[in-house]
Amino acid sequence: MKNTFSDALVRLAPAACRPGHLALDVRLPWYRTLPLSVVEIAALDIAGQAVPLTGATLELEGHSHALADMPALTTVQWFVQDSATLHVDVAGFDPAAAKDIGLLVKLYPPYIPMLVWVTRGTTAQEATA
Repeated sequence: MKNTFSDALVRLAPAACRPGHLALDVRLPWYRTLPLSVVEIAALDIAGQAVPLTGATLELEGHSHALADMPALTTVQWFVQDSATLHVDVAGFDPAAAKDIGLLVKLYPPYIPMLVWVTRGTTAQEATA
């Protein structure tokens, strides 16, 4: 799961975070542009605790997409140079507290049959004074 994309996969988006809402900047862990239909935001954890992704959205180029809708988004391209923002409502999330945040992303490149590319990235949110 750790690969050359892991260290750049996820960063906190502090301007979009607020109490009860986590926002993460996510980079595409691949070397080419891919359609959203082959991207799966598979798991999220905060301080080792799994966070449900129910209702989570991925914002890309100003458009918000429900994670559940992504398999049908064959014409929406995630360009390799662009970041997306993952928005997740998390009960009790405090943006001022230090947390270890982990994200697992799976890719199913359409031109490599049967490949599942799994990348896990983590970021440590610094406590603010």
